[in-house]
Amino acid sequence: MGHEATTSIRVINLDRSVDRRQAFMQMAGGTELDWAFFPACTGITEPLRYDDRVAARRWGRPLSPAEIGCYSSHFKVWEWLANSNYDQAIIFEDDVIVDWAIIEKLAINRFSDYGINLLRLHISYPFNWKIVQYRLFSPNTHLIRIVGNVPGAVAYLLTRAAARVFVSNYSIVAVPLDWILARYWEHRIIGYCMFPFPVIERHSPSTIGDERHAASRRTVYDRIARIGWRIHSRAQRAYVERCLIKRYPLGPTRDLGPPFLPSSPPLKG
Repeated sequence: MGHEATTSIRVINLDRSVDRRQAFMQMAGGTELDWAFFPACTGITEPLRYDDRVAARRWGRPLSPAEIGCYSSHFKVWEWLANSNYDQAIIFEDDVIVDWAIIEKLAINRFSDYGINLLRLHISYPFNWKIVQYRLFSPNTHLIRIVGNVPGAVAYLLTRAAARVFVSNYSIVAVPLDWILARYWEHRIIGYCMFPFPVIERHSPSTIGDERHAASRRTVYDRIARIGWRIHSRAQRAYVERCLIKRYPLGPTRDLGPPFLPSSPPLKG
């Protein structure tokens, strides 16, 4: 356990977003980590499929073009990772501010060795959580488990195994991308989070805007189908929470003693 990881960083960026690209390049100038921009999509792309009716029965309304583009962009990063030789990738959207010193510590640890396949690095909404491990790799960094459906996908670490699960199971676009990350009771990839967050989101206008909260016209059948889907989802979540998730998956934890993970690469000799 605890072998040094092969980690890459991909930053999702639209070709026309020159200002964001330049700002990120300037911010990342001091790190030696393997990072590169990844071209964002503006619409549906192969092998994804989208249907307004399916979206209405899952999300409650058709998805906006920006939401579909966001989904496609992240999916293509997952596809790239699933077919790569990397153990894991750290995925950023281009409107983030990064604490590179913390990211460098994350990057040397192969999280799949600890059963962690999704580590979210920023969440923009209040959320429920449970402590998993105090002192992750310093006295002031801790690992928590996300409880429930928590949106946000501007920054996260994903293993190659998790990327393969997402690519194999989510080629039908029916909900926003962050809902896929959040639904651990469905895909069984438990969502973890590092606290405090090593990434924050810039306060800039959203490319999705208020469409996420817009009212929609749905048929009675669509509403019934969505209610049934939500009931099934809640039952799944209750089962996974009660029967499949260990309270302390990495073993008992106390807020004292040495860090759980190394914060520097092992010496080579």
